[in-house]
Amino acid sequence: MSNRIRYLREQQGLNQTELARRIGTTAQQLGHLEAGRRRLTQDWMERIAEGLSCLPADLLANKPFSSASLPAEAGRTSSRSATVRRETKETAIEVSVDLDGTGAYDVDTGIGFLDHMLEQLSRHSLIDLTVRAKGDLHIDFHHTTEDTGIVIGEAVAEALGDFKGITRYGAATIPMDETLSRVTLDVSRRPYLIWRVEFTQPKLGDFDTELFKEWFQAFSQAAGITLHVEVIYGDNNHHKIESCFKALARALRQAIEIDPRKADAIPSTKGTLGGSL
Repeated sequence: MSNRIRYLREQQGLNQTELARRIGTTAQQLGHLEAGRRRLTQDWMERIAEGLSCLPADLLANKPFSSASLPAEAGRTSSRSATVRRETKETAIEVSVDLDGTGAYDVDTGIGFLDHMLEQLSRHSLIDLTVRAKGDLHIDFHHTTEDTGIVIGEAVAEALGDFKGITRYGAATIPMDETLSRVTLDVSRRPYLIWRVEFTQPKLGDFDTELFKEWFQAFSQAAGITLHVEVIYGDNNHHKIESCFKALARALRQAIEIDPRKADAIPSTKGTLGGSL
């Protein structure tokens, strides 16, 4: 374990002090971790991986070094990224994702409220997200909203590849003032949506509140995710849906994280995901 941390650090031209500063510790503590004099817990692995812009699993000494572990500025790209384009008579959409990003976003769907929700999704999942959508907004927001959910879901599924090493399950309960919302999910290639969200008004600004379910349904189906979304209680409609997107983001971040103990394994006793139980 110690040789891998030091190797990755030196590959990026960092000394112990520089890396320690990045992860909020001391060079002495980092030295103990590199030398194996201090146990490398999950928390330490996540902090060091973030400081090195790699996956926690890449710190394992018995894992072959992957060029995808190095940050983009070293001339490398993440292996868990994808770009998907979809064009119909109603919409033209392009989405790029990097599952191992920092939550950077650049979103333009032509629908201000939807942009705001997708920015929350990116920021709180740490998935880098770029969305460009042009749709028949002169008719209504339905096609653009639904198709954006489809393409983001397809991009996430493509970036996950064979789904090896992921934690698979995620759950988050998120408060927003008087509202409390919960999302529980299974990244299983078994798409299913349970939607227990009620709104007291048909619109938020110009946006039809019924379209939020359409987005979550489209995302769930395209990404292959079993997705349970519920507002436990709340009054403000804006708070309800924003807390749902934030809860989705946090649960998704948890579920797609690589489990360093099973980095090369499909998270299923069947050896595959999808299909019947």
